[in-house]
Amino acid sequence: MRKAGFVILMLLMSGCASRGGIRPLKAQELAISPYQEVLSSRLTGSLMYERGCLLFREDETKARYLPIWPEGSIFNGTSVIYHQPAKSEQRIVVGEEVQFEGRVADWATLSNYYAPFSHQCGGRALFVSRVRPAD
Repeated sequence: MRKAGFVILMLLMSGCASRGGIRPLKAQELAISPYQEVLSSRLTGSLMYERGCLLFREDETKARYLPIWPEGSIFNGTSVIYHQPAKSEQRIVVGEEVQFEGRVADWATLSNYYAPFSHQCGGRALFVSRVRPAD
């Protein structure tokens, strides 16, 4: 009788486990994509790292964006090494005032690769094409 109760309990608990395509982000994971030269937005603000997400907070509206970095960019927990093809890699420190140029996108138009970032991080997606210090 005891074994039957244990088996039923285990079956009920297994039904609670998530088997969907959504997974928690790995530590220091960046959303990346092939480099995009599209420059439809220019935003000034700073990077922040919260809840395992590297976000960009725009100064004027206080809106939050999730930067989607070009492939080859790396995040080490305190700074991003930004990779722009045919240019020197640039280091951007969390909290540093920067200007981003790129394209803002809706999550619904992006592939399922970005679903964990959308669910965990929120904000709007921002494909980063250029970064420079805000002076």
